[in-house]
Amino acid sequence: MDEPQTPHRAVRPGRRCPTLYEIDLMMRKLFSLVAVSALVPVAAMADTFPSKPVTIVVSVPAGGTIDAIARMVAKDLGESMGKQFVVENRPGANGNIAADYVRRAPADGYTLLMLASSTLALGPYVMQNVPFDPIKDFAPVAMTAGLNMALLVNPKVGVSDVKGLVEKMKANPGKLNYSSTGNGSFPHVAGALLNLETHTDATHVPYKGLAPSIQDLLAGQVDFTFDSGSAVHVKSGKLKALAVIGPKRASALPDVPTFREAGLPELEKVSGWHGVFAPAGTPADVIKRLNAEINKSLKKPDSVERIQAMGFESVATTPEELGNALRTEYKNFGDLIAKTKISAY
Repeated sequence: MDEPQTPHRAVRPGRRCPTLYEIDLMMRKLFSLVAVSALVPVAAMADTFPSKPVTIVVSVPAGGTIDAIARMVAKDLGESMGKQFVVENRPGANGNIAADYVRRAPADGYTLLMLASSTLALGPYVMQNVPFDPIKDFAPVAMTAGLNMALLVNPKVGVSDVKGLVEKMKANPGKLNYSSTGNGSFPHVAGALLNLETHTDATHVPYKGLAPSIQDLLAGQVDFTFDSGSAVHVKSGKLKALAVIGPKRASALPDVPTFREAGLPELEKVSGWHGVFAPAGTPADVIKRLNAEINKSLKKPDSVERIQAMGFESVATTPEELGNALRTEYKNFGDLIAKTKISAY
């Protein structure tokens, strides 16, 4: 009996089977096409961004300086980018509620975070169970304002400069006090560092927010504090500014020396700023466009004037510069908390 023959596929005349080399070349071209097509949606999104309203989540209640700057920038962005930018306030837990909300949002540029640097640079050191990594979970977009916190005293204290305040604290151990916006806040750290650097022991009095802290300072219930937005009280004579924290003098208080000029350069480390962040993984082109439009808003003469009137400095940075500022400040506060041993509890 004849063995069955294996059927053969007919080969058309003049056509040959591709070689292994040709098959490999075809596969490489196919993979290249797939890779390019995978990038198209990202590029297309960057080119058309924004195609719907953008939400700016603010870490403080309505009415504060961060909120005021956010609304100013949101208005300008809406006009320049052709879509509405909506400010949404999510206060609480030193800004952690807002930060955690944005961290979990889609990384597409449509949910942004505006907050004070203390939430990211200081909060993880003084609060328990912070739900995010301040460096890895956020993409820097733009800095919106630089803080120039001033050492403010009630005129009844009877001093005219930092040296005079230190002398009075040393002559009256434990009798002078300073207010803050809460345990673990910028003013708390600044006051603790002032005590440490001058070997004094002013008593810390924490308040739940800036308003009651300043009210009691104006009333003479506390002797001094640190704040960046009270230039109006200084100009009216209700408070006296002895020094400002920062590398240069504040525009709103040009006659007030820096702490470096006053002989206490370590206080410069308690610096701060306000900034805009997006969820980590947001496309670089989207961040680049947002950065350019935000900086355009901040450079407007009326914007500069409004920000300076609040006691801040109008700044314009690249995303990379904001990222570097966060990393530097995060390290500085780690060192300061280790030295002062303070917490939010």
